[in-house]
Order: sequence, then structure tokens, then C-alpha cells
Amino acid sequence: MKRKVILLTSSCLFVMILSFAITYALLISQDKAVNSFEVGQNTIEVVEEYEPPEEITGGTVIVKKPYVKNKGNLPCFVRMRADFSDSKAIEFCEEIKINDKWEYNTKDGYYYYKEVLKVGEETEYLFEEIKIKEFKENGTDSYTKANMIDFDINIYAESIQHTDHEGECEQEEYKTVWLWN
Repeated sequence: MKRKVILLTSSCLFVMILSFAITYALLISQDKAVNSFEVGQNTIEVVEEYEPPEEITGGTVIVKKPYVKNKGNLPCFVRMRADFSDSKAIEFCEEIKINDKWEYNTKDGYYYYKEVLKVGEETEYLFEEIKIKEFKENGTDSYTKANMIDFDINIYAESIQHTDHEGECEQEEYKTVWLWN
């Protein structure tokens, strides 16, 4: 019987020491895992070539060439808006000719660039000029010199990352990416 008690006590002591050793080993062990990754940067810059006229009169052509440059490290899709600061100014301007590389969405008011903009590349100009209509000094039209108002055309752009880092694009993929309905 004495032998059984000694054996049982020894076994319990052995199990406790073994448990303590395993627990201690698990607590002090250190494993390092290095996960290297690079965060993508979807960064664009709105650039415009603009030559303000000295005076705005009927027939004045204002050179304004807005475009977008991809300054990030990923290809992206781009969309732009061109908004008059005063909606009354629209009637003083002839219709602005938009470049064929851009497509207008009537539902949200944005112009969508039809191609993927690769890293470091620039879009085509959205438009190149704004032409003021000829004034009708004696006519019934509201665009007379006396009615002319000061205005700005504000340019706003957004981009969304393209999933193919090489920048390959299916035809009209920009519509899918921007959830064009």
C-alpha cells in the first residue's frame, strides 16, 4: 500500500512538473511572422490650363482645359463635373464641346473617362474652351452686356481604383465600376 501511495504521489508530482514546464514553455516562446505588404494609393490631381480674358464681351473665347493626372501607384477610373458657379451664367455661354474620350451620365451629372488611367498618365481634356455668346444689345434675349454676370466654372473630380494593377480594361468597364445605371 505504501508503494501505491508513493507511486501515486510521484505520478501526480511528475504530471504537475510536466504541466508547469509545458505552460511555462508556451508562455515564453516567441514566434515572429513578417507580413510584407504595400498599401495602394489612389491619388489624382485636377489640373487645368486656364487663360483668363482681360475683358469678357460677346464672342469671347475663354481657354480652359481641365484634365486629371494619376499621381497614385494604382491605375484608376476617373469622373469629373464641371459646374457653373451661377446657373444663370449658362445662358451666356455657347454649348461646351466635350472631348469624345468622356461620356456624360445624365443621372448624376458626371463625365466619365472611358479608359483606365494608368499610373503617371493624364486624361484627355474634358473640354478646351468656353465661348461667350454674341450679345444681343437690342434684342429680347437676356444675354446682353448689361445682363452679363461674373461666373466661375468649378471642376471636381473623383477616382476609383481599378482592380487589374496592369490597367487592362474591358470595353465600357468604367460603367460597371462606377455602378452606372
